[in-house]
Amino acid sequence: MRLHSHIRRTISIWLAAVLVLLSLAASVHSVTHLDDGAKTHCTLCFHQHQLNKILLTHPLALNLAIQRFDVCDFFLPVILVKHVSVYLSRAPPAQL
Repeated sequence: MRLHSHIRRTISIWLAAVLVLLSLAASVHSVTHLDDGAKTHCTLCFHQHQLNKILLTHPLALNLAIQRFDVCDFFLPVILVKHVSVYLSRAPPAQL
């Protein structure tokens, strides 16, 4: 079942508005606990703090193996061949 374009547009506008409101609410919520101690934070702030400690804070370094390659020389024989065009249309080409 496909939704009409105006219904999809309305849903996407509402979802964008909800996203903006939630991001605004999250930033306001973090400012309300700015001067509080560690014991007075709400559960949301406590879980956000735990999540921030889990995330990596140092740069990611990957140990990649250095690839090596061998240089090979190929000598191809020189062949002179005349090109012949084959057209698969009804009419012949305008100019050859």
